[in-house]
Amino acid sequence: MTEATLRQQALADGIFKRRESTDSDNTTQSMASEDVSMKKDRGQSYGKTPDGAVFRVPTTREMVTSLLNPKEQKSFFDILTLAIMAIEIALLFILPLWIKRGLFIVIFSFWRLAYNAGLGVLLKYQSDSRGLVRLAKQYKLFDREANPKAYNWLKYQLSMKMGDDYDFTTAPIEYNTWLLYRQLVDLILMNDFTSYMCFAVAWFNTSPQSSFIFGDSFRWFGGLFLVGFNIWVKIDAQRVVKDFAWYWGDFFFLIEQSLTFDGVFEMAPHPMYSVGYFGYYGVSLMCASYTVLFISIAAHALQFAFLVLVETPHIEKTYNPPIIPKRQPSTPSQTSDVDCKRSEKHEDTGRFYTSYFRRDLMVFKNFDLCRSTDLVSLMVMIYAFITPILVPGKSGIVIALSQAFFWRIFHSYGLGTLLRLQSTEKFFTRHFVKWGGGVQEAFQNWKSIYNLSLCMTYITFFVACWKMYSLPEDWTYGTTLLRHTLGVAFISLHIWTSTSIHEVLGDFGWFYGDFFLDDHPSTLLYTGIYRFLNNPEKIMGHAAFWGMTLMANSWTIYALALFSQISNFLFLHYVEAPHMRMLYGNQIRKEAGLTKTLKSAAVSIPKNIPDKLQQEVSKLIREKAELKAAVKTTKNMERIFKEAIEKVERAVEETAGAVGEMMEAARPRLQEVLDETKALLETSRSRLIPNVANDIGTYDLTLYSVNIRNKSATKSSQANGPTYTFQLGQPVEVSWTAPEYHGARDWIGVYKVTANQSTHITNISSRGLWDWTNSVENKGGASIEDQLFPPDTPIKTEGVVVFKGSKLPWDIGTYEFRYHHDGKHNVMARSTVFDIIAPTPADIHNIGAVERSLLQLIQNTLGGNPDLMPVSSTDEFVGMGETESRHVVYAIELMYDVEFAWEVVLADNCISRLAKRIQHAKEALSPFADQTQKRLSLSHGMLAGCATSIVPSMTSETPVSCGL
Repeated sequence: MTEATLRQQALADGIFKRRESTDSDNTTQSMASEDVSMKKDRGQSYGKTPDGAVFRVPTTREMVTSLLNPKEQKSFFDILTLAIMAIEIALLFILPLWIKRGLFIVIFSFWRLAYNAGLGVLLKYQSDSRGLVRLAKQYKLFDREANPKAYNWLKYQLSMKMGDDYDFTTAPIEYNTWLLYRQLVDLILMNDFTSYMCFAVAWFNTSPQSSFIFGDSFRWFGGLFLVGFNIWVKIDAQRVVKDFAWYWGDFFFLIEQSLTFDGVFEMAPHPMYSVGYFGYYGVSLMCASYTVLFISIAAHALQFAFLVLVETPHIEKTYNPPIIPKRQPSTPSQTSDVDCKRSEKHEDTGRFYTSYFRRDLMVFKNFDLCRSTDLVSLMVMIYAFITPILVPGKSGIVIALSQAFFWRIFHSYGLGTLLRLQSTEKFFTRHFVKWGGGVQEAFQNWKSIYNLSLCMTYITFFVACWKMYSLPEDWTYGTTLLRHTLGVAFISLHIWTSTSIHEVLGDFGWFYGDFFLDDHPSTLLYTGIYRFLNNPEKIMGHAAFWGMTLMANSWTIYALALFSQISNFLFLHYVEAPHMRMLYGNQIRKEAGLTKTLKSAAVSIPKNIPDKLQQEVSKLIREKAELKAAVKTTKNMERIFKEAIEKVERAVEETAGAVGEMMEAARPRLQEVLDETKALLETSRSRLIPNVANDIGTYDLTLYSVNIRNKSATKSSQANGPTYTFQLGQPVEVSWTAPEYHGARDWIGVYKVTANQSTHITNISSRGLWDWTNSVENKGGASIEDQLFPPDTPIKTEGVVVFKGSKLPWDIGTYEFRYHHDGKHNVMARSTVFDIIAPTPADIHNIGAVERSLLQLIQNTLGGNPDLMPVSSTDEFVGMGETESRHVVYAIELMYDVEFAWEVVLADNCISRLAKRIQHAKEALSPFADQTQKRLSLSHGMLAGCATSIVPSMTSETPVSCGL
């Protein structure tokens, strides 16, 4: 089943808070303007379409119940779904084993791809351009006058599954499109589940090999537990998210309702995509089949891909849109003595991070071969890795195990003692203060020591496992393949856990900054992975060690892993926990989300079990004789099941005529939809692989033009025509003309003149350096693509497009503009070539001139946006990201021949500091001859100063010394 798991997770982590505070407020204001109350009325909620229309959301029925309940009236979509399910089940019983095994792998793969790839493409299309709703409008599926047959048929089919509060005629097209889309979802999801179960039964291993006592019993118990847990997760998730989120309703419209995200959504991140698929592994255990296991892993991986590629971008765009920062206006009290103005909180945070964190080595991230600590760390790691491997026999094993134990003792107990002393009496800081240092020096050295120790614990443990590991001769023997599979899974879990921890804690928490730094705000927030676990490092943070242990399969390594786990637990209990209590006190919660959910489930699940079922279970437990009766009952159930299949087959045969008639009625419309989908795919393909339009020869290319119109640009004449020259980052205005019949999706891109071999086809990507011609607002406004190309938009025959900021190429060279036809890569016109050159550098000794040149550069980098760009050298940067920072450092290198990392621009955060940094860098990088000249100049200046002092001293009684 599906869900909107990220929507629920987002609420817990603060994304939905913005939805409630912004989107809901806007929705409420809109509804208030229309005199519509947003309060619930008898459990009803209100929805809002993208164009602002407000409607009462009708109640939907639960899909599985209505589909499988024989008393419920069945729509065409229900019959189609049941028929395909019946065919799959029939194939399971009819076909021989060797055929159905391969067949059901193909069938399940088809339905799984239909889910993750098919539904994913449709949802992405709907999310990006409201494509499904546009298709419904284009083919007038819900227009009675234009398409009465489709209208009446869809009205009957959709209304059949709805209640009295649903009116097909008055419901918005977004809601009706969503209902129609749900039918496809039900078809795919039900057959995805059915085909998986058939596949698992076909691959069921009737003679598994167990290498330990009670192996089969544990396997079945674990499998049934995982399946039961999976069922509970699905049921609880359905309780929380309801049908709206279950069927991705917010891809079509937004809904206003009170949502309480508890239960499974407090237990695990993305529960319907993570723990919600534990049933796969339960079935794999019971089937005792590696084929079932690996295909289940592949299917689970596809689900995560669906989450990352489809769900996450839509949720970020819908509920957590990027906040456009606003530049604070300058105040009259601003003086030249102020380096950079900022709010007090921002100032403290910025100064804190720029002072204590600068590209620190974190495992191997930010490694710098020219940094002494990094180089020494690398040499120690290589030595520890190579030495045991080069030493043969038992001596190498002893060395590997000894250094693994040593580094674990050093990391957990040595550094643990140091941190304990640092927490109680600032031991480490006092040492550096004693020798003239301070907090910053102490923390910098601690980060290097901690990172080296952390890396060495992993490297030495891996080397020990490698020395004890032997490549299996038979991967199918015993648990060999299972051990390696679980080992890789545990290592992957460890990597994900560490990444998630760093996302929440940042560099400050990763390096135990609160043991050293007092000027950091001490606020405890339970977000991300910490929402579910109080301390994920206790178990999940050690998963990689157990993964390597499983693959090594050595009792010595098991002992080493257990020692490491216990040591880590002691470190957390006696070092980290007391310091946390000292700093945060009552802010520390007692129960994590996982613990609270499991306790709640342990209480609620028994209460929800029907009394009759409890009595039957108790009777089975008390009376062993009932177990034998259960076996007979199972055989009777098989007979009843076969009879039910026969009845379903007869029902399908009897309704074949009716189904055929309905298919005949729907076939023309379905064919049109397929044709449209094919056309859309071809259009998408043409954006990647340019194709010449079949009728391109009918266009008069002389009616198209694209010209540069900047008055401030430097213009020169060459043999092949005029050439314009622009400094790097300088905006470029382009005027264009086209006939009235030109395409609504015409666009202009900028390319290097040597990039495309053909003058008629553009065969390389524009890399985002393009814009639509028929935009709603040519200068910085929303393009016609963002407005979904409404049919009533007037098609202009001329206009101006301004390329600036990230739309410009930030690389010196010779370029041209190309006018393209209707969303394709056919070139209708080309501009004159123009050069982009390096900006003119200011005198490095004139700090004011340097600041003015940087101000112009950064204003151009930010596209001249008045809300973002600084207006003086003391304004801090707003809206400056990695891309913009890379543009700035590239321009600085061209202007002043000084290379900076892009992080430096963000760290300085204002022009005055950046200008001083450039000036200091130029002085530091000056040739030695220049340094000698500077010293001579300085000496002459000192002598001259002394001379002027000596003259008046001749008439004075007080002698003057020059110190020469």
